[in-house]
Amino acid sequence: MNYLVADIQRDVRIALDYNPTSEALLETEDIDTLTLEEVIASKVEDAARLVTLAAPQHLLEGGEPFGDSVSWDSEPGYGPGRIALPDDFLRLVSFKMSDWDMAVTSAITEDDAAYPMQRSRYPGLRGNPQKPVVAIVTQPIGQVLEFFSCTAGPDVYVKRARYIPIPKIVGGYIPLSPKLRPAVVYYTAYLVAQATQQADLAATLLSTANDLMK
Repeated sequence: MNYLVADIQRDVRIALDYNPTSEALLETEDIDTLTLEEVIASKVEDAARLVTLAAPQHLLEGGEPFGDSVSWDSEPGYGPGRIALPDDFLRLVSFKMSDWDMAVTSAITEDDAAYPMQRSRYPGLRGNPQKPVVAIVTQPIGQVLEFFSCTAGPDVYVKRARYIPIPKIVGGYIPLSPKLRPAVVYYTAYLVAQATQQADLAATLLSTANDLMK
């Protein structure tokens, strides 16, 4: 859902217990000093991104589709495959091939101990339709989703593939899961309090943001 950034800024000011939108953030004669409103606006995208990455799966929305083109390690429908991820990919929501018993909602990385096992000569150590595994890796073309693996043959297809894009402000709006909006407000306020060196307030706001992500 798209939210008006001005409304988020208003709620952040309330969380910070500030009201004047043009109040100078620091007492200085420097004409380039940022106003509170400008500092809040500069932190909204960062807060949205960090909250989206940290939130539990049940607080996410359905996300955006991907997976139009699949490449295979060997013949189509057998073994591992890979899909190039969109440039704005932030977090996996769900991925499922048509011959899998279940969807995967959490991906491993190249640094994970389970990743080398996906190339093991022993089938029992690799992901399979009964217990699939998905990895997010970096290749020269960018981020790639590798999946392990399929056995159904050439008729297999991507049944479900959804992701959360990096939240960006466009036209004064920012996309957020409705369940994450309160946490984004308090995390934005936390980042502002950090920037203004209000350590005690920052700690309180961070605690509230974390509580709202449970």
